[in-house]
Amino acid sequence: MSAEKPCANPKTIDAAFAMADAAEPPRKRTREVVAGRAEEVPVGGRKIVQVDHLSIGVFHLESGFHAIRNFCPHQGAELCKGTVHGTYRPGAVTEFVPALPGRVLRCPWHGWEFDIVTGKGLYDDRGRVSTYEVRVNDAGDLIVVV
Repeated sequence: MSAEKPCANPKTIDAAFAMADAAEPPRKRTREVVAGRAEEVPVGGRKIVQVDHLSIGVFHLESGFHAIRNFCPHQGAELCKGTVHGTYRPGAVTEFVPALPGRVLRCPWHGWEFDIVTGKGLYDDRGRVSTYEVRVNDAGDLIVVV
């Protein structure tokens, strides 16, 4: 019996996780858009908003509010309608190492996984979805910077 071949290069997958663990890249966007009220999105919840031609999902994770483009680069699915969960780092056949609990967005069409905080695709070292700064102003509004 031949050994199973991994579906992806382990070095590539390790690089993808390393990027997801890294700090967020600097932002260059300046347009502020009110995306609703913070109280509308409880921890664990999400809200999908349309800003001109962009569809953006605003997620309320344990770490705060995060926004990610609602478009899967694989085949264009509405990414933000997928499930949110954790995932596992690559390991030996019987080894399961939990990673990124509560911050992985899985595409509803084909299961591609993305880190909500960084937008990094967890399937290789190049995949990424745009993320946007989110903050809550003094009035309790969710502000997304696009």
